[in-house]
Amino acid sequence: MVTDYIEKLRTKIKDIRQVPCLTEEMVWHHHDHYIWQAEKFEGLPSFYNVYRYKDYYSFSILALIVLKNNMKLNQTAVDTIFAKNFANHPGNYTIDEEIVKIGAPHDCRFDITDIDDYCQLTAEALKKDIKIIEEKNPGKTNIIMCGGKDSMNLLLLPWQNPVVALSAEPNYPLVQEFVNKNKLNIDVMKLEDSKDEVELDYEVVEACCRADLAHWRWGADLRKIAETYQHEAIIWKGQLGDVYYTNDWKNFITPYVEPQRTFRRLYKKFSYLLPFFINKKIGHIFQPIVIRRVWEVCSSLQGGHMSFLRGLMDMLVLSAYHGPNMSALIQKADLGALCQYDIRPKIGKLLLGRDVYYPDSNPTPKMSEFRAGLHLPENFCRLLEQAGIEVIRSTQ
Repeated sequence: MVTDYIEKLRTKIKDIRQVPCLTEEMVWHHHDHYIWQAEKFEGLPSFYNVYRYKDYYSFSILALIVLKNNMKLNQTAVDTIFAKNFANHPGNYTIDEEIVKIGAPHDCRFDITDIDDYCQLTAEALKKDIKIIEEKNPGKTNIIMCGGKDSMNLLLLPWQNPVVALSAEPNYPLVQEFVNKNKLNIDVMKLEDSKDEVELDYEVVEACCRADLAHWRWGADLRKIAETYQHEAIIWKGQLGDVYYTNDWKNFITPYVEPQRTFRRLYKKFSYLLPFFINKKIGHIFQPIVIRRVWEVCSSLQGGHMSFLRGLMDMLVLSAYHGPNMSALIQKADLGALCQYDIRPKIGKLLLGRDVYYPDSNPTPKMSEFRAGLHLPENFCRLLEQAGIEVIRSTQ
């Protein structure tokens, strides 16, 4: 079955778009090509994933592997996968030695320090960014994957094209409650995480070992939804809103090892007791580290998930917090001055024009037990070889 999946991809990548200069927006504002050939790439993506092989570029590692019809196993990636507590590959390398992820952490300038200004600018930037995408993709239904306030606020935006909400347990009833109590005329679809062995093989090859698949749920059902909309819809997520609009940025100020972890947790718990100027100073010290960690962890895990879903579903998958206007805005945010508490309700009020009701809790979905271990290289290599793609292993 995975052979059929790969053969369909071979057909899709035959239409290679040739341009002199490629940009992130050209790759991530439409879903009309899988591969671009360009003399140069302008800019450094800080969240969305763009991969390069020679002068070929794609949002999909698998598309580039299929293009060259081999995969040169990267021992650095293999070693990382077998390291303790592996979640994702950090940085620029991939499972294939010849394919690199391009990009870098975004700038960190501390220009915006007033909370009201930041919230107003955010509301305006979100509106501008969704307008750009809707105008480039007329008539396509916006399917908003909802869990917490980051994504719930997206339901308050002035969409022009049709909108539906999509949510899974344990947040599904909470999203329904949010829609009903705020009197939003939006249908809420329930997302399940069905186990399908054939679909799991598709997920393994599409993921290309870049993350532990236990984090990446709902694949089979999302593919069914894509087919229902004939691949002419857009999936939206609210990625990293908690980092830029709550004090959760403090989760990234140290590595996840002791004793740094304990220091981080104590600071986050008791920082409200500190004077404003001290919290701001601490923010200035640690924010560059936070932004580096966002690149290493979140661009690979959450941003990588966008690429994974886009390939799996064969349709556009976007984060509303990473459009061009939002990306320019968050680079100017002084997190120590702005985000000592959750300011997302302020943004919601600006979007809706009145106070917004939010559920009291935001439970985290369980990791997928039946996907445990599927990200290991032997599974990926076996499926590639089954589909006729050569796996080149190190002879050392």
